[in-house]
Amino acid sequence: MEQAQHSFPHRVDDNTAVWAEFKDLTERYSCISLGEGAPAANPPQFLVDELMKAIQEGHNQYSRTFGHPILVQSVAEYYGKKLGQEINPLTQVIVSAGAYNVIVNALLALIRPNEGEEVLVFEPGWPCYIDLVQFAGGIYRPLCLQQKDGKWHFDAEQFKNSLNNNTKLFIFNNAQNPTGKIFTREELDEMSKILENYPNVIVLSDDVYEFLTYDGTQFTGFASIGDNFKKTLSIYCPGKMMCATGWQVGWAVGPEKLIKPVSLISTTQIYCANTPVQVAYGRALPQVDKPGYKGELSFVEHIRQEFQEVRDYMFKELSEGFDLPVEPLRSESGYFILLDISKCKELIPERYLKSHQFEELKEGQDPLKVNEVFMSDGSVPLDLAFCRWIAVERGVIMMPCSLFYHKESPYRLDQHVRLVICKGLDHSIKAIERLKSKRQ
Repeated sequence: MEQAQHSFPHRVDDNTAVWAEFKDLTERYSCISLGEGAPAANPPQFLVDELMKAIQEGHNQYSRTFGHPILVQSVAEYYGKKLGQEINPLTQVIVSAGAYNVIVNALLALIRPNEGEEVLVFEPGWPCYIDLVQFAGGIYRPLCLQQKDGKWHFDAEQFKNSLNNNTKLFIFNNAQNPTGKIFTREELDEMSKILENYPNVIVLSDDVYEFLTYDGTQFTGFASIGDNFKKTLSIYCPGKMMCATGWQVGWAVGPEKLIKPVSLISTTQIYCANTPVQVAYGRALPQVDKPGYKGELSFVEHIRQEFQEVRDYMFKELSEGFDLPVEPLRSESGYFILLDISKCKELIPERYLKSHQFEELKEGQDPLKVNEVFMSDGSVPLDLAFCRWIAVERGVIMMPCSLFYHKESPYRLDQHVRLVICKGLDHSIKAIERLKSKRQ
């Protein structure tokens, strides 16, 4: 009998994800990972207690579809103060299965598929934006963050020239992954003024790292400026704030005209988010900024201090020079620090630079499935070759930042790698010690 031939839609690229490749590299070469942005710290005890309490109280069935009343009330009060808005908990808050899912729902709700609607995104940026815009049927348009003197800069003229009548959405990640950049109030004001000429553009403000600022840097939410709230969905991730990324609840606040269509898509996908986790977050959220968690520090201040300590340690160690001529960039926020590895090319063995088949396999050993991506000139990206080399030869996992650009982006660079600073000081010390050593 003839085998059936099935045809499937091509909604996203099917290349092996770099995350999957480096997970396999970690296991095969017994690496210490500085790749995945999941904190080593456990959730605060007050959050765990609230979860147990919610379960014991019987909050175990389906909740209100758009968010449990306890949680949406807490979110409205907490972020209303931050944004300077009176937020209606029932019409201006949507809760879903993680911040990622909120972004998916927003893009599906707001983009009319295959009608030429464009979405602006800063690069380097979170790679999932690329696939999600494609999945929703929009057109991804990159904007360039320029690195100079150890900092990343916003080009207002380019931003203005990229806007047109087809622009539907501007995905604005602040604080930014992977660069750790916090946009200044002056930059936000400039963006806001430019967008006044395009009143139909919706801003998806991905603010999942807004709580995690270093060196006293001030974070300002885009929706808090002028009338921006009326055109902005602000997205938040309690899992990142409270070190519980696997609990998978996230939310957005914004005007009812944007929240309602997103809520309808969310309902068709998940019906409702995890009920006891929602209740726990709702009761824990007012506690995160209260002094007394660690001495006089609140929980958020404690986490901020711990991560900044790791950032400062890694910056110092990677600045002092060893056999790798790398240059660290000091992040202003978030889970990551970047390294400029542009001077390392001469040190990398040819097999990593010339081919995606870089392993020296043992008899009977199958090659890893790898991300077979190339630069515009047909070469293997320098940062990808560097990360594979460091994984195999030194047993440390990093992430190549060329994967944080669209593969056809004219702004794509391959000279930076990303390291996490959220795994704790002991883990980071072990990783740096191994990075500075050579496997025998």
